Amino acid sequence: MKLKNFAFLTVAAVLALMTTESAAKDGDGLKYISTRGEIRCGTDLSTQTYAHKDEYGEWKGFDADICRLFSLAIFGDSSHFKLVHVSAPEISQALADNKIDVMLGNTALSAAYEMKSKANAAEILYYDRQMFLAEAKPGAKSMEAYRGSKVCAVGNSEAANNIRNYSRKYELDLKILPFRSAAEAKAGFYLKRCQLLTGNETYLRGLAKTVKTSNSRSVVLPEVIAQRPVYAYVSRDNNQLRLIAKWILNAPRIAEEEGMNTQNIKIFIGNTDNSIRNLLGDSPDLWQAFGLRPDWVKKAISELGNYGEIYERNLGKDSPLKIDRDQNNLIKNDGLIQALPFL
Repeated sequence: MKLKNFAFLTVAAVLALMTTESAAKDGDGLKYISTRGEIRCGTDLSTQTYAHKDEYGEWKGFDADICRLFSLAIFGDSSHFKLVHVSAPEISQALADNKIDVMLGNTALSAAYEMKSKANAAEILYYDRQMFLAEAKPGAKSMEAYRGSKVCAVGNSEAANNIRNYSRKYELDLKILPFRSAAEAKAGFYLKRCQLLTGNETYLRGLAKTVKTSNSRSVVLPEVIAQRPVYAYVSRDNNQLRLIAKWILNAPRIAEEEGMNTQNIKIFIGNTDNSIRNLLGDSPDLWQAFGLRPDWVKKAISELGNYGEIYERNLGKDSPLKIDRDQNNLIKNDGLIQALPFL
């Protein structure tokens, strides 16, 4: 009887410890980031598309600016960040091991990924489009010139599945050459193992601009295979950080919604609208409840701009990529980007 009681108490103690640890993880929030003194953002550094260092050693790119937002919100300064290269297969474990705090990059979401991964989607960064990068052919202007071609793609991925459906729909007889990772698929394309490479438009346009080969030229074809929202992720064990990330990423969208930008941010200080007062820290309680600096948005808009300014500078008309903003406009401008009031 004593042994049974001892066993019961042991199991109960273990369960209580597990519950306590789980609750602690869920409540970690900014604890380890603040202690460390920097926010670590995962991204794809195998291409210059998302983040890269310029000739002066300064980080440039969409993901670099997003990571600066987190640094400003947490530390009040945009320099307390580190960008870490994380490939798609490594994201789940990198978040679980605290190698990174937030994952940016070009990762879309699927049911299988959400069920199996230790990564938790915090918020949409932007909408991307799955397209084709092709080895240029004289006179070729569309997919018709690539009928029956091999396509380098990550095997058993959403992108590969989209290609199969697209090929059947338009009777293109495309043949998928599967690879374990996007990096291997890219290498296969430049080694001429296939005539087409599929991926997000942002990624492919970056490759077309930065990767050169000695005897060929690559072009992004006009056909769109699928629309894909790209998310920021945090660890599934840290729901508090998910909420913090969501509202940090929402802040530059509200700024654009309200007409704030790098040139006029000062005239909004002292505004009587409750959402604007909360956003700019004139009423500091809400940002403080998240454990963030109340005045961080003022600094962020002055230094980095609103969502539209960040997008156009890094991906849009003011960048080498020249990607039309299109679905990445605010809803009021016929896009898909939603700005939630900060109340």
